[in-house]
Amino acid sequence: MYKEIIVLVYILIVLRVVLAPIYTYLRDPKGLKRFPGVSVAPITDLWGVLQQYLRTRTLAVHKAHRKYGSIVRVGPNNISFSTPEAIRDIYGHGTPALKDDFYQTFNSTHLNVSDAQDRDVHSIKRKRFAIAFSQKRIVELEPVVQDHLQRVFHILDSANGKEVDMKQIMMHLMYNLIFVTFFHHDPQFIERGSTSVPIKTPAGTPYTGEIHHLLSSTLHISTSLGWAPRIRSLLKHLTCWHSGWKHGTQLQHITTHFVRERVNMDIERVDAGLPPLDDLMTTLIWNRNHERPLCLELGELVTEAQNLFSAAGGNTEIALTSIIWYLAGNPHIVRRLRAELAVALSPQTDPSAPISYDLVKNLPYLRACIDEGLRLRTTVSVSTYTVHRDPDIFGADPERYIPERWLQPDARDMQRGFLAFSQGGRGCLGRNIAYFQMQLVIAALVWRYDFALREEGWELEVMETFSAHTVSLPVVATRRE
Repeated sequence: MYKEIIVLVYILIVLRVVLAPIYTYLRDPKGLKRFPGVSVAPITDLWGVLQQYLRTRTLAVHKAHRKYGSIVRVGPNNISFSTPEAIRDIYGHGTPALKDDFYQTFNSTHLNVSDAQDRDVHSIKRKRFAIAFSQKRIVELEPVVQDHLQRVFHILDSANGKEVDMKQIMMHLMYNLIFVTFFHHDPQFIERGSTSVPIKTPAGTPYTGEIHHLLSSTLHISTSLGWAPRIRSLLKHLTCWHSGWKHGTQLQHITTHFVRERVNMDIERVDAGLPPLDDLMTTLIWNRNHERPLCLELGELVTEAQNLFSAAGGNTEIALTSIIWYLAGNPHIVRRLRAELAVALSPQTDPSAPISYDLVKNLPYLRACIDEGLRLRTTVSVSTYTVHRDPDIFGADPERYIPERWLQPDARDMQRGFLAFSQGGRGCLGRNIAYFQMQLVIAALVWRYDFALREEGWELEVMETFSAHTVSLPVVATRRE
């Protein structure tokens, strides 16, 4: 009897995973067969799962667009577009398109601002962050960023001409900024050269968790399964052996611990007759005037915090690392950027003083260097990857790093195809703070150091998960006279 049950289970799995998709493809209820498809993707979601797991999905779909054109079928119910018009129709304000079920693979106990599908729920969550990420509030963080830059300078100066990994340094910088500005806790990732934190399981067992590794591991498996929403539960059971699920649980333990610590800080302050802390997490704990607690459930605070690890920490680090790589390999661009900085910083008489954000926030070539890095390296949404390399939008040599393209008279037209922060009502909430951080960091590093790659033409290796994570960036940083 036991064997018969096992056989029946296998038969049901085959019917669900293999035969049902073939039947749906042949029946074609939505009329999607008219669109060209890549490999077996029109029949089964497993093509997308496999490509994502192998970290090759972005380039595979990009090649399909090059071969078939601007519309490609990349799944039984998934059409990929690569035109600015599609960006407006899919992501623009007032679009009828909802957030895809792909994002539900990242759910824990609650939805966060990035994966909430319901427009009303998303609107409520977005408003909570609006104050924290306003330009006025962001500029108030400048002393914190300047303090962190001094720590980075110490690491680079102490290297004494030896090779350093700027990917690791930028990663430690960004994750430490998240902990300081969100949890009111300084883990000293930059000084320690690690994103590890001591933690305990709910049962009280102590262990050390390395945040970046845990996040990358869980994103690897969860992103892969996200491309098969209809059989995601089945695939999760079949991949229970994957370390990413365990690492996701550990990451949740870490986040829960620091969220609790941060909430307890406010409780202790209020009990002592003091006002609550004023940081980025304040908008999730208190109302606008800090007079009344919002009483959000712990799980909701945790999932929003985990989202920040990926969005604010990981993505900004990727952008900074990529921009430094491009600049290190293009000395003529660095010379032009330094010439712009020299004029802007002339009112700052002390050359050793921190670079003021007010002096660099409106520099066009600095912004162009950042936008060009964002265009080429940060986003792995397939349509974005392809659109960002469209010569009809971005001009000649779209694969090359050319900041000058953003200074042309028709540069405004390129914004219609620029999706580094998405567009419309779902656009990235952290856009302002990301630019603020990148402008300060890139200006300070370029002004203070010469960067040399390990060898001429050294290529930056990328590992695809939800975003295109850089593996390492070995450089020699030499202090300028």
